[in-house]
Amino acid sequence: MNPFSLPFLRRSLAILALALASSAPLLALEPRPPVDGQGYFTLNSGQSLYYGYAPDTYNPAVPISLFVWMHGCGGQAYGDLYTVAPWATRANQSYIVISIGGRDGQCWNTNTDAPKVLAAIDHVSRYFNINPRKVYMGGYSSGGDMTYRVGFENAGRFAGLLAVNSDPFRDTGKTGQTLMAAASWKINVAHLAHTGDMTYPIAGVRANLATLQAKGFPVYKIEQPGGHWENEPNGTNHNLRTYLLPYLDAGWVSPRPAKPTITTTKKKITTSRPRIVLRGKSKNASAVEYKVPGARYKAAKGKPANWRVTVRLARPKTVVQLRAKQGNLKSKVLKVTIRRVSA
Repeated sequence: MNPFSLPFLRRSLAILALALASSAPLLALEPRPPVDGQGYFTLNSGQSLYYGYAPDTYNPAVPISLFVWMHGCGGQAYGDLYTVAPWATRANQSYIVISIGGRDGQCWNTNTDAPKVLAAIDHVSRYFNINPRKVYMGGYSSGGDMTYRVGFENAGRFAGLLAVNSDPFRDTGKTGQTLMAAASWKINVAHLAHTGDMTYPIAGVRANLATLQAKGFPVYKIEQPGGHWENEPNGTNHNLRTYLLPYLDAGWVSPRPAKPTITTTKKKITTSRPRIVLRGKSKNASAVEYKVPGARYKAAKGKPANWRVTVRLARPKTVVQLRAKQGNLKSKVLKVTIRRVSA
C-alpha cells in the first residue's frame, strides 16, 4: 500500500489514537502527594487520615492495583504499612497500598466506619491511576471483621478480600446470611487462620468459611500453627506476607462496574427565596458532588442514592452542576438552572 495514500494515513492515525487511549489515565490526576523519610504519603479523605505507599514501578499511564488495609484492635495505621508493603519487595510490588486511619489504638466499629474505607478509595484515586477492577481489601482481626462487612456490602467495588485471624461473620454486626445476600457477586476470599487462635477459634472459622464455599464463594483457606498473635521472625506478620499477600497477584478482577447516573426532579427552578434545597437520586455511585459558578466541586449531603444540596442564590441566575462518582467513573454532568425573582 502507498504509505502516502489517504486510506493508509487514516488507518495509521486510528491505530495511534487507539494506542494512546489505552495507555492514558482515565482522569487528569492531581500531583502526587509528598512522601516522608520512609517513602510513605499521608492524606486526608475528609473521613479520616490514611497512609500509603506507591512502588517505584508505578507509571501514571498504566492503571495499578490498590490494596486497602485495616489494622487490628490497638493497632496503628501508619505502622501497619511496614507489614503490607514489605521493605524487601515493596519497590517492585504490583500494587499501591493504603492503610486506613481513624481508629488508631482502638477496634473498628463495623456499623459506622465503612465511610472511612470507601472515602479513602475514592480520594486516593484522585492522585493515582487506580484500576477500579483491581481493588483489594484486607485486615487483621478487627480489621478483618471490617474487611468482610464492607467487602460483602460493597462487593462490586472489590476484586477480593484478604483476612487474617478473623471470621467471615462473627463480629461483623450482621448475620452470615445477610452479608452473603448483600454481595452483588461471588467475591474472592483468601483467609489466613492460625490453629491455636483463641480469639477466633479455628472450629468456628472453618465452619463459616465452609458456609461461604457452600454458597459458591471462591474461598482460599490457609491454616498455620500459632495463636492470635505471634512475634517475629516467624510470627503472624511473616505468615501474612508469605501466605496471604501473594493473592494480590492471583489475577482476581471485579465485574465491570456500571457507570453512575444522577437524576433530580426539576432542571429549571424559579424562586424568590435566598437559598434552595435540591434533591435527587443516583445509582451505582459512592458519592455525589456539586458546584456553583466560581467554586470547586463539593460533596452533597445524605447518601448518594438520595442526595441533597443547599444552594445560596447570590445572583439572579445560578447554574448548579451535579455529578455522581464511583471510583474513577463519573456520570454525565447534570445542570440545574435556578432563577431568583423578587418576592
